Amino acid sequence: MRFISFFISLLSVLLTFAQAPTANFSLSESQLCQGDCITLTNNSSGNPINFEWTFQNGTPGTYNGANPGPVCFNTPGTFAITLNVSNTFGSNQTAQTVNVGATPSVTASISDTLNGVYVEIPDTTINMYEEAYLYAIGTPPGGNMIWYPSGVPSDSINPLPNDSLIVTPFYDTYYVAAYTTPEGCTSYDTVFVEVIFQHPDDTIGVRVALPNSFSPNDDGENDVFRVLSNVDADQNFSNGFYEGGAIVEIDFRIYDRYGQMVFRTTDPHEGWDGMYKAKPVNPATYSYILEYRLINGVSDLLKGNVTLFR
Repeated sequence: MRFISFFISLLSVLLTFAQAPTANFSLSESQLCQGDCITLTNNSSGNPINFEWTFQNGTPGTYNGANPGPVCFNTPGTFAITLNVSNTFGSNQTAQTVNVGATPSVTASISDTLNGVYVEIPDTTINMYEEAYLYAIGTPPGGNMIWYPSGVPSDSINPLPNDSLIVTPFYDTYYVAAYTTPEGCTSYDTVFVEVIFQHPDDTIGVRVALPNSFSPNDDGENDVFRVLSNVDADQNFSNGFYEGGAIVEIDFRIYDRYGQMVFRTTDPHEGWDGMYKAKPVNPATYSYILEYRLINGVSDLLKGNVTLFR
């Protein structure tokens, strides 16, 4: 009886191995773009010995072995991937398809007028506060256009319905047009807008200055000693200067006649109110050191004196 039971178990094992294998595999992705590569994982069962892969319009076109390396597709279309597996008891075949989207094209330009004639140019130069009209066209139609100032995805801008964009950059800026097809394939083009960094009516450019005196007596006039520039964020220019305009980084220190630092700030909009340790300082002449960086990247250092009146 035991012999019969053992014989049945052995026969069951032999029957398990004495059968044709089943071909099966998985793709890293089935929707890709022209020029992309994918990887394939062999999941065949039934103890196959031989593996024959065929990649329609792929590179490579064929492969013999359990797991092929990356397979690339340089032509758009729908293509079959076939796996045939076999052992001494037979063979089996399976196939899957990949969809390869075409690489789109996109052309970005800047619309302008030259001698009264409308033209499209690759780059342009404008004065600060002037506008630039950007335009891009992508093919094949039906895709989606996004603009990225300085190529930063988090700053993405949706264009107007005709994929144009009106910009007023404050400093030199690259604008990247990204066109994406419904299949998820993207191409990029870039235009450059150079900005003349100065007051539109000023040929000197950005000026940074500090007053030579102030009077912190709470009369509402000249109560705070602060850094000034001629770049006005709201384009008011009522006094020719604006506190902190165009300045993005400072290290502003003030010292008394003994070299004691009585004030320091790194906030471009903060000034000294004539206080030290919550007490008003005496009228006197104080020295200052100002290190600053403008929004266009220019850095400089200023040293001087200021007289405090009460």
